[in-house]
Amino acid sequence: MKIGDKVRFLNDVGGGEVLRIEGKVVIVCDEDGFEIPTPMASLVVVNDDRAAAGERKAEAQRASFSAARQADVNPKNRVGDANLTDAPEEPPPSAAASTDAPGETYELMLAFLPPANEKTDLYLLNDSPYRALYSVGMYERDGSVQPLAQGQMEGDSKLLINTLSINKLRDFQTFRVEVVLYKNISYKPQNLDAADVELNPLKFFRQGAFVENEFFDDKALIIRLFSSEAVEKEKIRNVSAEEIKEAMKQKNDVLPVPQKPEEYPELEEVDLHAEMLVNDVHKFSAGELLELQMSRFTAALENALSSGRKGRIVFIHGIGSGKLKQELRQCLTKTYPLISFQDASFREYGYGATMVFLG
Repeated sequence: MKIGDKVRFLNDVGGGEVLRIEGKVVIVCDEDGFEIPTPMASLVVVNDDRAAAGERKAEAQRASFSAARQADVNPKNRVGDANLTDAPEEPPPSAAASTDAPGETYELMLAFLPPANEKTDLYLLNDSPYRALYSVGMYERDGSVQPLAQGQMEGDSKLLINTLSINKLRDFQTFRVEVVLYKNISYKPQNLDAADVELNPLKFFRQGAFVENEFFDDKALIIRLFSSEAVEKEKIRNVSAEEIKEAMKQKNDVLPVPQKPEEYPELEEVDLHAEMLVNDVHKFSAGELLELQMSRFTAALENALSSGRKGRIVFIHGIGSGKLKQELRQCLTKTYPLISFQDASFREYGYGATMVFLG
């Protein structure tokens, strides 16, 4: 695909000419002169003789969709099935047919409905005046992403991404969501990093996980992905920290003390696999093994803190059911709120280790 090619949309009607290519997003100029950002995977190049036939088909599709669009009064009640193996959803109105609302606040979320027959419906919620190009997938054990759905959706809308089995969620617990926000009017660009969402399947069986909400008649498990409110709070927090630092510097009006070159922090590994803690794991129940693993984790961390050691500790917990990782991180958050942590190097540990920074 190159600039000047005539293309058609796979998940929508119509097409246009390629104006420019920005990574995996293609800017297409439609017949009305509007620029439409579209994922390259959602386009197909057509030659001149096929373009005329495709346009006639597109006109027929527009006519069939017009009645449904007129009956769709509340955008939040609009649901499209974005499963790649199913029929395409009703396309959003073209840029010429509607004008997007002003505003810069946004919030995008994943939503799971209560399981029925060992299955749950996964939705993408776009609570904003922006249109969105989206891609949703699930991580596999080798680090690759299994695609679930991709396409575009309007502002203030929701889309049914897929219907997932609870058994599948026990194997694939991490979702990857990529979103590009845009409008068909002048707008402030929002640069959103990809979101990796870890989902513990136990949430589906906990009381209170599914709550009342404004998007569905039923209760739902809502997971926030992107929020302009969270971005603004982070900016305020960072500014406040800089102001405090500057105030303390002015208060301590002393000559600067030469600083020693910072040494690279020492790295320690602590393997929490049950086989490393007991001789015969079969003599212990799952709960007893978890208690032993958490005791080893706490002892190693307390020993490092009491000795005043600086550096990093990598706790190797493996993937398994994810219970040990969840308990470990909950302990860090509640008992050691001043200690920061993150996923350890994927190249060295995959998804099976957590790195703790001692200072």
